[in-house]
Amino acid sequence: MQRTQRGATAVAMLLMMLGLITMLGLVEVGYLYWAKRDTQKVADLAALAGAQQLNACASGNANNTAATGNATTENRFTGQLTVTCGTWNPMASGASDHFAGTSGTPNAVKVVAQRSVLPIWGMAGALPSVSAEAVASGLQPTAVFSIGSTLASVSGKSPLGQLLSGVGLNIPEATLVGYNGLATASITPSGLLNQLGVSVPANIDAGGLNQLLASSVQAHALIDVLNAVVNAAGQQQLLSANATLVNAVTTAVGTPPGKVTLGSYGSTSGLFAQITAPDANLQSALNAQVNALQLISGAVGVATGQHALTGAVTAPNVLGFNISSAVSVIEPPSIGIGGVGTTASTAQVRAFVNVQFSSNNIPLLGTLASTLAKTSISLNLPIAIDLVYAKATLNSLCTENSGPYHATFGVQSSVLKMCVGGVSQNSAFSTAGSCDQIPQVSGNPLLNVTVAGATVASVVHPFVITGLPANGSGTLAAGESADIPSGGTALDVGTTVTNVFNALTTALINQTATSSSSSTISSPLATDLWNNNAGAHTGASPNLNQLSAALNQLSNTTSGLQGFLQNTSGQVGGILGSTLTLNVPGILAGTSNVLGGVVNLLGSVLTQTGCAAGFQGSCIAAIQTAMNGGSSTLPNSLVAVLGFVVQTLQGPLNQLGSQFLTPALRDILGVRLGVSTVSLQSLQCHGVQLVY
Repeated sequence: MQRTQRGATAVAMLLMMLGLITMLGLVEVGYLYWAKRDTQKVADLAALAGAQQLNACASGNANNTAATGNATTENRFTGQLTVTCGTWNPMASGASDHFAGTSGTPNAVKVVAQRSVLPIWGMAGALPSVSAEAVASGLQPTAVFSIGSTLASVSGKSPLGQLLSGVGLNIPEATLVGYNGLATASITPSGLLNQLGVSVPANIDAGGLNQLLASSVQAHALIDVLNAVVNAAGQQQLLSANATLVNAVTTAVGTPPGKVTLGSYGSTSGLFAQITAPDANLQSALNAQVNALQLISGAVGVATGQHALTGAVTAPNVLGFNISSAVSVIEPPSIGIGGVGTTASTAQVRAFVNVQFSSNNIPLLGTLASTLAKTSISLNLPIAIDLVYAKATLNSLCTENSGPYHATFGVQSSVLKMCVGGVSQNSAFSTAGSCDQIPQVSGNPLLNVTVAGATVASVVHPFVITGLPANGSGTLAAGESADIPSGGTALDVGTTVTNVFNALTTALINQTATSSSSSTISSPLATDLWNNNAGAHTGASPNLNQLSAALNQLSNTTSGLQGFLQNTSGQVGGILGSTLTLNVPGILAGTSNVLGGVVNLLGSVLTQTGCAAGFQGSCIAAIQTAMNGGSSTLPNSLVAVLGFVVQTLQGPLNQLGSQFLTPALRDILGVRLGVSTVSLQSLQCHGVQLVY
């Protein structure tokens, strides 16, 4: 009995010893796994420290002092450490970690840590060494920014209302006030895409992402994009306001808004400008912080492209003129996301003005109209005007000044580039490029002048006047905005438009006044001048008085042409730097010859015995003589006709500039020409992430 009890006790003790040994073994195995995890932690932290300071990579990229110091000093790692700087690219095939050592500029650090594990009791024998590796990549510095023409400030206008004014939409303030809470809210492009159900492949490159976002398959209804923005921003209470906003947009535009293209690629423009980022750092662009209010405004701008500002504007009632116009946003504003070289552009606004004039529509009343009885003038000027367009380019970022990190932008803008002829209202808004890229259409001559049924001046070929550039640069911190260039461009719109039309008229004169028969022009015009002043034959020498009145009218007309040309030469050259080649000196010489001939005739009018004797033919011949002196540039008779043309056109065209185009630019667009506002929404510098 006792022997049995002793045996049972021995077995129990043996089992207890086995249990204790097993527990000690498990502790030692657990210690082994802890050592493995601790080594992995050392590798992870060292890789992150190295990626945050890639400039600490040694020559040849065989080490990184920041990574080594983090492991050996901060984490007191005493094992074997291998640190390599290189390139991490998820698109690369080969190594499972997509890392390759390189002697070039690195974007990642790989750390391999290895250490032996000393046994606690040695009962399990020698323990194996543990190793761990980690790859950390430095995220490309990324900026999010936008550029817009400076809006005229409107008292009490909501932030969204001001933004939508940039694309020509005046939405009732009651509809927009609820969005004010989004002024400080930010979301990421990745969050927006997730809300829209857009799946972005993990191994997609930058070109593929831009193409994906710009595809028609990924175009979404405006209401869906607005809902995605407010959901991503955690502002679900604005879902009903989104429906109200879409209805207000439909009312303002006149048609339901189109779909919103998310990205830009090639000739396609969308909500985001073309993303510029190395493939290895594409996630930094997708995770950038974008202002939610800017996204709302940009989405509306894309959905209403080529509609927002379209519409005729009332033209002045000018006798004989038929003026039609339309203004349209032909390219929406875009939000730039990426590194150096990324661009964002303003909403590109183009105006179309068609000026038509025919002297046949003028009743034969008054001295000037009677003189034109046998002179027919037709003017057909279809003009496409790129009103203002600006592009901001990110030149540098994450520069350390005395305070926070900064980014530097360069702005290139163009004001009032004009393309004359070869366009129609439909074709003028067919392209988002500059107006000289508009497909040419055939049309009537720009200017046609006939005298007694004979064409003496005609212009068919279109031409371009280059707009005034307004370029500059500026440096901003995140959350800041600035006007670039700060002082803007000293440009009076009314004077500019008037001078542009002066330049156009002068160019038409210059291009057409090359050859003509003096007798063909001067004979009917001299007869017309004589008949026009029939009421002047009073007194002792009625014919001489009538001749004097006719010559005075000729002198006044050509004097007006001379003054017009002199003013045009200085004003247009100084303000626009026009690309037109204006032969102003030659035409001035022609007018001087005419004036000289007229003065000589007036001085010797009493010697015109034939006219004084009552012979009408002699009087008409005297008038014709004043126009047939000739010059090396063009016949004086044609100068006289052009004097009447300019006298007829100058006043109405100046009125067109000062009373029509100037208010249209100022009141409809509400912009200060030559000034663009760049806003830096967010700036991400020196970000890192574990990628393996």
